[in-house]
Amino acid sequence: MVTGIFSGIPYDWLIFGAMTLVIALDSLRSGIGRASSIALSLPIAGVLYQLLPATVGISSITALSASPAAAAGTFAVVAVATYLLVRRIALEYIESGVGEPVQALLAGCAATVVIIVVWLYVPVLEPIWQLSDKVHAIFSESYRLIWLFGAYLALSFARG
Repeated sequence: MVTGIFSGIPYDWLIFGAMTLVIALDSLRSGIGRASSIALSLPIAGVLYQLLPATVGISSITALSASPAAAAGTFAVVAVATYLLVRRIALEYIESGVGEPVQALLAGCAATVVIIVVWLYVPVLEPIWQLSDKVHAIFSESYRLIWLFGAYLALSFARG
């Protein structure tokens, strides 16, 4: 019976729900600092990744990442470095929202929305996981700015 309920739901939405739940539980336990850092660092990492091929000294490294997996690995390195920098910058917000379920849920939803938007924005991530047509329609280029603005609005509300 349980498998019958979940069989009609696309895997994308189950993964997004699990991602939201994990981030929300982490935010409930330790504050919204990690969720905020993820939400701030991923769009910056997307822009920085787009700049890599034209950067002096780094363009040869990006030429080596011709395969989709290597390109995604390069993006992952940029994303982790950006996350660590943003996390270091935003140290005073680490424990904001600890133990507040509504704020944790808002932070989880906002961070998940930013992850989806960045996943669609950075072309090298698409071969790793093909998002469904519904996700592409909901988070299409026409709506990305609105989704990001809404996510940041939710994070600012969750900050309290």
